[in-house]
Amino acid sequence: MWQNDHLDELRLGLLEKCVIDLGGQVDDKMVLYVREALLRLTARGAPTVTIQITSEGGSVEFGLDIYDLLRSYSGKKVGFVCGFARSMAAIILQGCDTRCCMRHAQIMIHHISKSSVSLDVLRDEKRLEKLKIEMESQQTRIYSILSVRSGRKPDEIIAECKKEKNMSSEEAKAFGLIDEIVDSLP
Repeated sequence: MWQNDHLDELRLGLLEKCVIDLGGQVDDKMVLYVREALLRLTARGAPTVTIQITSEGGSVEFGLDIYDLLRSYSGKKVGFVCGFARSMAAIILQGCDTRCCMRHAQIMIHHISKSSVSLDVLRDEKRLEKLKIEMESQQTRIYSILSVRSGRKPDEIIAECKKEKNMSSEEAKAFGLIDEIVDSLP
């Protein structure tokens, strides 16, 4: 049987209250944590779950995996940004049915980047072109998610991504990235 360490005592306690805390880097560990948490909640009848987010973002691939996991969960998902949701964390928030943001929290969307590109890839035109095609495909998926959830046209999404700036909760609500500004967590 598969053994894991993704649900420590604190996370198990929160999960008992139907809370998934997404703090820190969006990476493979976060995907496994979310997967296990949602499986446990599904076994309990898929109750409404609160997703608390405080994250700078991280991996595009793992962020899209988490987004898909949230979208496939049959229970209601309520996302809360506590502090900040930047980059892929802002995309994960879009996987929630209701998107809330603490009054002084910030949200940022921007174009994707790759920090682990080797010199070998940069020197090889075919590998570089392949990387560019992969990144363009991922970016297109992100534009689509943001456009659908915000109600904004793709050119508006692209223009906002180019700014690469933090939005206040009020700006995020006006842009359509959140539904509600809250003063306390549930």
